[in-house]
Amino acid sequence: MSYFEYNDVVAGYTKEMDIIQGISFSLEKNSRIALIGANGGGKSTIMKTISGILPIRSGSIMFQGEKLSTLRPHEIVARGVIQVPEEGGTFPSLSIEENLDISCSRKEAKEHSRQNKELVFELFPVLKEKARQAAGSLSGGQRKMLSIGKAIMAQPEILLLDDISMGLAPKVVEDLYHTLKNLVDQLDKPVLVVEQIMEVALQFADYGHVIQQGRIVLSGKSEDLLESEEARQSYIGG
Repeated sequence: MSYFEYNDVVAGYTKEMDIIQGISFSLEKNSRIALIGANGGGKSTIMKTISGILPIRSGSIMFQGEKLSTLRPHEIVARGVIQVPEEGGTFPSLSIEENLDISCSRKEAKEHSRQNKELVFELFPVLKEKARQAAGSLSGGQRKMLSIGKAIMAQPEILLLDDISMGLAPKVVEDLYHTLKNLVDQLDKPVLVVEQIMEVALQFADYGHVIQQGRIVLSGKSEDLLESEEARQSYIGG
């Protein structure tokens, strides 16, 4: 059994329409997997099912041998399944440091809070410089850094990144993913990334799945997908 398994999952927001139509994939302990595709393909819906926000109709979601699809969202977080959302994820009225501190709800997170905060400040020096400022004063890119920092503070066993490039300038996205590569190397945990920008996602991940209309239409090693015209056409057709 793989570290994480998404098995033949069907899910949707109404009884009349299934957004995810029998998708399956898995992650090993130290793997980086990218789900890529155009808007509306079902990528973020997959993330919602993993986090327990959206119930599944059939199939199963397994993490370290336990069925996540029977748990509530807070129980899933308690297992170390931590998501950086597409937007939001921070408390604007709280300071940056307060945002980081309240993310240590798990026992494991509390035990590692000091070293995790040091890691966050090492990766994102601007957060250390502005630690006592309200999170609402940050730029869009800095708020995304804080969202990632909060995920680090939660001591993830698996990290879910949902379209974190959304609304950011290309240079900010490039810098953010460069930092994420360093982060993943230090955390030594699996990462599932959902991303609209195909090149960014595949340069970060080891392996990718192209999602189109609720199905996986193509899978392969990142370097192969980057050179594949079929992958580009499937992506454009999403």
